[in-house]
Amino acid sequence: MKSQYDYSKIKYECIVVRKHFISDVKYYCYVLNDYLLMSRKVKDQNPKYVLELQLTQQIGWITEQKDNKLLLIGFMIKYQNKLKDFIGKTEELQKLREQIKNKVTFNKIADFYEAQYNLGKGSSAKVIQIKEIGKESAKLAAKAIDKNYLQKSEFGMQAFFNEVAILNFLSKLNSNTPFIKLYETFEGDHTYYLILDLMRGRTLAEEIDFLKQKRELLPIKSVKIIMQQLLEGVKILHENNIIHRDLKPDNIMFREQDSYDTLIIVDFGLSTFTDVSKYQFPKCGTPGYVAPEILNLIDREQKYDKVCDIFSCGCIFYKLLFGHSLFFGNTFNEVLAQNKKCNFILDGREMDIISMDVQILLKKMLAKNPAERITAKQALESEFFKNSMTPSTQDILKTFTINNTSNKNIFQPTADVQLSEADSPFQRVQNKYKNQIEFDIDISENKSSTIEIKQLPKVKKPSCGKIEDSTFRSFYTKDPLSSYKKLNDKSLKNVNESLDTKINNQSQVDQMQRISLFNRQKDN
Repeated sequence: MKSQYDYSKIKYECIVVRKHFISDVKYYCYVLNDYLLMSRKVKDQNPKYVLELQLTQQIGWITEQKDNKLLLIGFMIKYQNKLKDFIGKTEELQKLREQIKNKVTFNKIADFYEAQYNLGKGSSAKVIQIKEIGKESAKLAAKAIDKNYLQKSEFGMQAFFNEVAILNFLSKLNSNTPFIKLYETFEGDHTYYLILDLMRGRTLAEEIDFLKQKRELLPIKSVKIIMQQLLEGVKILHENNIIHRDLKPDNIMFREQDSYDTLIIVDFGLSTFTDVSKYQFPKCGTPGYVAPEILNLIDREQKYDKVCDIFSCGCIFYKLLFGHSLFFGNTFNEVLAQNKKCNFILDGREMDIISMDVQILLKKMLAKNPAERITAKQALESEFFKNSMTPSTQDILKTFTINNTSNKNIFQPTADVQLSEADSPFQRVQNKYKNQIEFDIDISENKSSTIEIKQLPKVKKPSCGKIEDSTFRSFYTKDPLSSYKKLNDKSLKNVNESLDTKINNQSQVDQMQRISLFNRQKDN
């Protein structure tokens, strides 16, 4: 008879004790791929406690502080509707915590982290800078996600669990990979908390907008640095059978301010493993950056190739080179239609200002037919990354200013709008303003399961409006492409720079976003 539990694949084992009034009971604790087992006999096929390792399971930790250090004393599980606590050695419990993190959710985030500053807020999520208790220099970010918002969507919870699984997988790769790292997942009464790297730099979209205000383009050297890191990240994703499916300037950040060589890819809410039988949300992404094979997909059971991400990278490459997006239109639907038809021409005066190596690479990345499109590996082996730029070429690109695009077909926003930068859950705030930021009241759910909030002085935030449309339903009941956001055409105060900035028309087109899993409009 085949054993139900394969003890040959033990990930970790230790001994814990269950305290009883009369006498304590010792349990052998085993972590397998999918189970946490505790039995009174060694490798028992009928263990008393069986906990399936999945994010719907919650484990609480028993802690104490000693000499300004946080010590693990034990843990608690809910078993047959009763709480069961187990005591163990701190070192062994810490290793146990490492083994099961992001496979289950943990309870009582306030036992481990102290909230410091509010970094940004969206309609269903917010991000807080936090400090790990007992480690003064450890600065991280907690992304707080409204559980109710996930639960009211048909596939909201499933998509959330999928994102955690992908982030957890990527976080176990080499520490130098350009992906945001997920450390732990906590669950409160009303909120999920993802413990993530703290990003101090802007998004790539903000960098581009900042240059537009000065009517400048990125130097070709900077474009090369950015694209090389982006393609290296995509290459790693594809080698591990992962498609991002929503690559765009808003989902590219920099770990450090003004350091283009610290690029990080974020927001894996629409990502998928390619080895699944069927893709969740097969038609998804952001208009202006989506591969045409996704937009034109008819059979939702059909799986498309990983090179769909390369088309998105090509759109980003184009925008870095020329300062505006590949697709134009007077309305959202027009932009979507141009994207769907892959309606663009790569020639003319614009192409004359870039080298032939750049032109060749760009055209191969933007091939309409995915069979003709270049892979991430092939792109990195192109002459563009092999050859150094000549001084004359760099001078041309540095001095070239962005033309006024007002005569082109540009998306014109309505008066009732929402500011996407303010919604970004990873919005960075300048250090000089950090003491002015206030946490929102609804973060304080209850003391037993959430971060204890410090009261900080208020800071004036950009005023935002909301788009309401009865045709927009829950994010997952229709294609994510069926909903979007628009920027106000008035000057808005930039949170990062504390400057009045005028968002030009093309920037407004770029900010038409699909309703993100953790950053989208609430249902009507």
